[in-house]
Amino acid sequence: MTPAPAEAVGIDVGGTKIAAVRVTADGTVAARARCATPRRTADELVAAVAALVARVRGGRVAAVGVGLPGMVDARTGALAFAPGLEFARAPLRELIADAVGLPVVTDNDANAAVWAEYRLGAGRGHDHLVLVTLGTGLGCGVVVGGRLLHGAHGFAAEASHLTVEPGGPLCECGRRGCWGAAAHGVAIARLGRQAAAARPASLLARLIGEGRSDAGEAVTEAAHGGDDGALEILDRVGTLTGVGLAALANLFDPAVLVVGGGPVSAGELLLAPARAEFARRLYAPGDRPPVPVLAARFANDAGAVGAALLAIDRSR
Repeated sequence: MTPAPAEAVGIDVGGTKIAAVRVTADGTVAARARCATPRRTADELVAAVAALVARVRGGRVAAVGVGLPGMVDARTGALAFAPGLEFARAPLRELIADAVGLPVVTDNDANAAVWAEYRLGAGRGHDHLVLVTLGTGLGCGVVVGGRLLHGAHGFAAEASHLTVEPGGPLCECGRRGCWGAAAHGVAIARLGRQAAAARPASLLARLIGEGRSDAGEAVTEAAHGGDDGALEILDRVGTLTGVGLAALANLFDPAVLVVGGGPVSAGELLLAPARAEFARRLYAPGDRPPVPVLAARFANDAGAVGAALLAIDRSR
């Protein structure tokens, strides 16, 4: 049996940036780097990933894990579809392995994130959990019996396209009301810009106008400052998050639900309405053990750390 690597590099390919970390077996981040995400061709993406691996790679690194946005073939590690990238299906596991000269594991980015939370984060100690990430899009990863749920082809848990708001905002899939269009970081930013335009004298409008942070971060900052419009946005997105979480709990019966991504920095301003709506919609709540809704421990590092842990665990 091949010894497990003491360290691995984890890569989280996002819609706007690629994050890389070097991670030890206990989850410690020993080095990190990032760059913008090239979207036009697979070759450009592979070159960017290889450059990041070179920047964080240490002498004890023996594997690389890559979390990819969209649908990843569980058999081959190829990218089947990613809405944020301009190129079609590509054998990214093979291409990246050739570029870095190391064994490579690829998986969906939310699967990588839930693995980090399962192994060492908010879901540690539970063999059944669901994670939802609120970022550029909405991702979902599910662990059942201590194993990632991949489905027949690797495309399971595409919860982004659950309908939670009929007639709601247009999704990239061409339909309206999808969870991923109504409740994620970009939705918060969109609602923030609309609220700022409607209330030009508000704290939110001032923060966005000063360019001190992007619109999503400005919503959180303004909400902590008591801005009514920002508080309404977080309450709305939190409520829609709770709608989707209840559907997932009814489907998968997890021991714990974990919410990650940048918007979770709003804390209870987002999570409290999510928990309240979740409790209202959960089937037979009085006849089952409580299902806590927790903030992710690894926050924005979850995808990269989880990818590294997948590389370590699959090499055992």
